[in-house]
Amino acid sequence: AVGALIAGLFTFAAFYIIVTRMIFSPVRSLRETADLVRAGNLNTRSDIHTGDEFEELADAFNLMLTDLQSQQQQVRGINKSLDLEITKLAERNLALYDSARLKGEFLARVSHELRTPMNAIIGFAELLQEAAESERAEPSRGPDPDRIARRQKYLNNILSSGRTLLEMINDLLAMARIEAGNIDVS
Repeated sequence: AVGALIAGLFTFAAFYIIVTRMIFSPVRSLRETADLVRAGNLNTRSDIHTGDEFEELADAFNLMLTDLQSQQQQVRGINKSLDLEITKLAERNLALYDSARLKGEFLARVSHELRTPMNAIIGFAELLQEAAESERAEPSRGPDPDRIARRQKYLNNILSSGRTLLEMINDLLAMARIEAGNIDVS
């Protein structure tokens, strides 16, 4: 009975050692590696040398970690490239905003500059029209030298303002063609 008990204890101890070394130890090692990976350590590797399926599982796990690291490096590279592109786009966006702001300021100034000669043209033309209507209403009056001089002055102002306005419009059109790329400025 004592011999059977000793044999039973010896068998149980041998079974415990075999199960611990062959099953529990590799499983514990894989679990520790998985815990390290979950914590963010992708540089860890499972080191199991049992010569069985556990070793194959550890090798597969290690390959998966290597692939994961490689993919993360690729994603980091792509993200870095995207960050550079976003920076370039932001700079272009700012440049476009500045360009649009400058265009708006330019158009505001140009519209003021165009209105001045246009108002002169319209004003002097209205004065000439009124003078012509008053002469039609009083056909008996002869030519007045002062009136003729005023009309000549009004006509000169109309012509001068019209030419100035035409030059401004031509300059604007030329600038628009240059901006559109239709004229080569050399």
